[in-house]
Formats: sequence, structure tokens, C-alpha cells
Amino acid sequence: MKKLLLFAFFLIFYANFRLTQSTKLHTQEVNVLKEIWEKIRIQGWDFDKDPCGDQGVWFYYVDCNCSFDGNTTCRITKIDLQHENIPGGIPSEFAKLGFLQILDLRLNYFNGTIPSAWATMSLSYLRLDGNILSGPFPTTLTKMTTLQTLTMEGNRFSGPIPEEIANLTYMTHLDLSSNDFTGKLPHGLAKLTNLIHLRLSGNNFTGKIPSFIDKWTQIEILHIQGCSFEGPIPSSISSLIHLTDLRISDLKSGASTFPSVKKMPNLTTLVLRNCFIHGQVPNYVGDMKNLNML
Repeated sequence: MKKLLLFAFFLIFYANFRLTQSTKLHTQEVNVLKEIWEKIRIQGWDFDKDPCGDQGVWFYYVDCNCSFDGNTTCRITKIDLQHENIPGGIPSEFAKLGFLQILDLRLNYFNGTIPSAWATMSLSYLRLDGNILSGPFPTTLTKMTTLQTLTMEGNRFSGPIPEEIANLTYMTHLDLSSNDFTGKLPHGLAKLTNLIHLRLSGNNFTGKIPSFIDKWTQIEILHIQGCSFEGPIPSSISSLIHLTDLRISDLKSGASTFPSVKKMPNLTTLVLRNCFIHGQVPNYVGDMKNLNML
């Protein structure tokens, strides 16, 4: 009985403690959200309610870390604005959220380019796919050295990929497909040795698929379709033993033999379409038990 009473007392005490120690988003970050709202006008952003609380619709858009100042102050760590049909330029004010790590802006109507003020951000995850962003590859992004995921698919970016992309050494997922990038792939891409997922399809690159792809020893998904590259397929591709999904298509010239994929036991998808491949398909392909699309 004494244990039950003590337990009941603890529950009452804890409930009262939580009420008196409620957490709230830092005032400075509330003001930043208001500045952002002035530009994007998201319906449902009710500033009479705490953005890090459990009221209203904030939880659809914002995640917080509430461990500051003895668990009384919150900071925004994630903002999700995907598929909100937001037009106009991307607000530079996101850069004022010093603890923001994840920003998802995909499937909107953002135009222009990335604000230069973003160079100071410490994002690990940034999605920009499915907008109408344009101009050269934003060098601002190459200064965000904490990035691990960057998706830019389905925009209107153009011109060469800068050598400064070598700064993004933590990158594991990079999607540049369906833009209008041109020129040769920069050697700086060889520095991205942590890549797991790389999509380059649907651009207008020149030159050959570079032999430095063998530096991507952790890569699992590699898509190089419809990029106007010249053949042949580099023999160094055989070093990518962790591949599960390899897609190469529409090389402009340069005959290739069937690339060596024998040491890729986890390969499930292999697309080699319109690549000027001649000769035989190796017998071992028939023994690749995980391959389900050829």
C-alpha cells in the first residue's frame, strides 16, 4: 500500500512539474517564422499557438529540440513545406534558424536561386526537387559542408557542376537529375567518397563517364541515363561492388563490352540501354539471384 501511495504521489508531482516547466519555442525563432510566413503565407500557421507545442497544425511543418535551458526552451530542427504550391523566391530568413538541420521544400513553385545568406547554414538534409529554380549550380550550396542529402531533381538549373562540390565530403545522397547541367563532370565529385545514392540522369553533360567513379566505393544506386555522355562504359565500374541499382543509357558514341558486374551480388536492377554494347552477355548474369530487372 505504501508503494502505491508513493507511486501515486510521484505521478501527481511529475504532472505538476510538467505544467510548471512547459517548453516554448525561443522568441527569436518565433519572430523568424513570422518573417518567413510574410513571404510564403502558409495557411494554418497560427502564432497564437506555440510552434513546438501540440496544438494547431504546427506539428505538420515543424520539429523541435526542447532540451535547451533546462528543458524549457525549444529550437527548430526541421521544417517540412513539401507540396504546398508556394510561389516566389526562397526566403533567405531560413538561415536565421541556427539549429535547423532538415529543410524540405520539394514540389512547390519556388523560382530564382538559393539565397547567398544560406552559406552559413548547417543543414544535413535539403530537398529542392520539383520546383522551377534556375541559373547555374548555386555555389552557396557548396559552402554548406554539413550536407548529407541534397536533391535538386526537376528544376531548371544549367551550366557546369562546379569543382567546389568537392567540399561536400559528408554527402551520401545526391540527385541532380532532370535539369540542364552541361560540361564534363568535375573531378571534385571524386572527393565524395561517402556517396550511397547518385542520380545524374536527364542532363546534357559532355565527355565520357569518368574513370574516377571507382572512388565511390560505398555507392548502392547510380543512375546515368540520357546524359549525352560518350562511351565506352569505364572498366572501373567493376569496383562498385555494393551496387543494387545501376542504370546507364543513351551514350552518344564509343563501343563497350558488357561491363563487369560479377562482383555485385546485391544488384537487383541493371539497365544498359542504347550504350553501343557489343559481344556476349556473360553467363554469370544468369546466376545473379537478386537480379530482378535487366
